[in-house]
Amino acid sequence: MQLRQARYDTETPSDYFGEKRRRYSRAVLRGDAEASMEVVDELIATQKTLGDIYLKVVTPALEGVGESWCRGDIGVGEQKLATEIVIGQMDRLRTHFAAPTRRSLYRVLIACIEGEQHFIGARMAADLCGARGWNVDFLGPNVPNEALVAMVHRRHPQVVALSVTMMQGIENVRWVVSELAKSAPEVRVVIGGQAIVDNSSVKNISQRCEIARDMNIGIGLIGRLLRADRPKSVLKEYQMVMARRVRDLRTKRGWTQEHLAELSHVARACIIAVEGGKQNVSMDIMVRMASALEVPPETLLSAEG
Repeated sequence: MQLRQARYDTETPSDYFGEKRRRYSRAVLRGDAEASMEVVDELIATQKTLGDIYLKVVTPALEGVGESWCRGDIGVGEQKLATEIVIGQMDRLRTHFAAPTRRSLYRVLIACIEGEQHFIGARMAADLCGARGWNVDFLGPNVPNEALVAMVHRRHPQVVALSVTMMQGIENVRWVVSELAKSAPEVRVVIGGQAIVDNSSVKNISQRCEIARDMNIGIGLIGRLLRADRPKSVLKEYQMVMARRVRDLRTKRGWTQEHLAELSHVARACIIAVEGGKQNVSMDIMVRMASALEVPPETLLSAEG
């Protein structure tokens, strides 16, 4: 999400993060990638979290760059150079703070609404979610409305987080939220960004939406919604595991879906739904499919093999 970031005091000389912010800000403003990376390395060496680095150092520096550009202290070229320096360092930080590889019960889809080109805040939100071990699909800037909704149906996230900085993006938010309310009512939506924070009328977009006033609030909201969805996410995880296992076992044998349906005495439509991760099967159907595939029933619920 392109979210307004939480503000931190920058006036106390003895403040550890204040000193790092000032050094980092000066470095990116003058286009000194090496000096700014030294600050990042110091933060990593002292075991600061990704949230600390993003929200207490990098974000205030970016805000300073934007303010300098608005005042005319720097030109477009300097502003773009500073931004690219930060993006490059975020790529490195994302790898460094990546959560250990494991199967997560949770999936978050994060995107900038159609027409929205500002994406760094949304990328930060995606990185912070990933560092918590959640599966994250980051679609980037300017995602067409229809494509965004289509990806929600394909990826089955429990939470969708949308970023909108420019006021003209509000109507796109309304359309996407309305469409998801009709076609994917189980999905929860978090919206954030300067346009949302500064627009009191967004409260009536949908009662299903949560408004994130800053990055900290946004990540907290996503976590709360994911935990509330735990029973459904567990079921969906098993459905997706079974979908992969049935499909893999069937194709290894060179069988069509129709052939598996005949052998297991299950309707072909059911096999199609199972392999699409959309069927909540009974124990009877699972045993029939396992018997036809000549594997123990528990194999169909195992991600291994």
